[in-house]
Amino acid sequence: MTRKNYFELLKENEMDPHNEYKKIVQLLEHKVVMCFPKMKLSPNGTPVVDDFVDVDGSTHEDFFTDEWTLMNMIHNDFFGYEKRRTTTSFTQLLDELEINHCNDFDTLYTFFECLLDVFEGLNLDIRVRNYEGFIDLISEIRKNINIILDESNHELITLENGDKIIVEKNAYASEVSQIISETSIEDAIKVLEYNHFSNKRNIQRKKEILLSLAGYLEPYLKEFEHPDTLPKELKDIYNELKIVLQTKGADTNKKGEKISKKIAVFDNLSEMYNKGGLRHNNDEQYHLNMNDEELEQWYDNIYSSTLFVILSLEMGKNLSKLNELKKK
Repeated sequence: MTRKNYFELLKENEMDPHNEYKKIVQLLEHKVVMCFPKMKLSPNGTPVVDDFVDVDGSTHEDFFTDEWTLMNMIHNDFFGYEKRRTTTSFTQLLDELEINHCNDFDTLYTFFECLLDVFEGLNLDIRVRNYEGFIDLISEIRKNINIILDESNHELITLENGDKIIVEKNAYASEVSQIISETSIEDAIKVLEYNHFSNKRNIQRKKEILLSLAGYLEPYLKEFEHPDTLPKELKDIYNELKIVLQTKGADTNKKGEKISKKIAVFDNLSEMYNKGGLRHNNDEQYHLNMNDEELEQWYDNIYSSTLFVILSLEMGKNLSKLNELKKK
């Protein structure tokens, strides 16, 4: 059997979520030698302790050394973490959220979200800015998290309220989010949030996000229902899209007059919104006999179609601009 070289083994080595969790914990519990000032008394007899300082290899009679970890610092200041609720330690918080072992990737991602939020909530980056050992440890933790997210095709995004969550990478979703951000940051974030692992099997949240995206698209879809009355900008987009996308409908009206056909995917998406269990609950809905698993897949299909339509609109705009440039 041919021996595999080091680089081939690295490439084939699959990440284990529990092992990756243990590596992060090892970094959190890595000891750094610190130099502390000895206790001093103020003129009125009150104890005074100066800030920590790094060990530089030298000793001083007014200082003593001790070993500290990032975990020590988190536990020491944990009451300052606003989102701790009633927990009294970081370990207790992990226990209550059941993210203290991380035997699967979803739990590992939740642990990452929690840890990074604790870092930020306790201003840990600022607190350790003068301590090189801790700066390096935090940097390594962030690096490990980024590597794991990158190799598992996930990324960290920031919600409108500042919370950071981990979502599955989706090139189309990222592009659509960028497009929508020009008019609505909130809707742009929801495009990415749809792919958050906590939304798996969360049909209600997916429905809420789809309704929000439907609200963004609705003005365009209504306009494209009547191609002959489109304003010039949208008419130019329509003229480009009807070349590259399938159209549907009659060629003439009841009077025998030639009319413009609808863009099929736009018309179909409107039907999905109106009869796909999102907006109405009448007998004409297509989802009535679906179980939860089938309904979630149906919503995922509507989500994918929504991304496609938004990207198609953007493509139409770009093609229209290209034609304008050709005329100059």
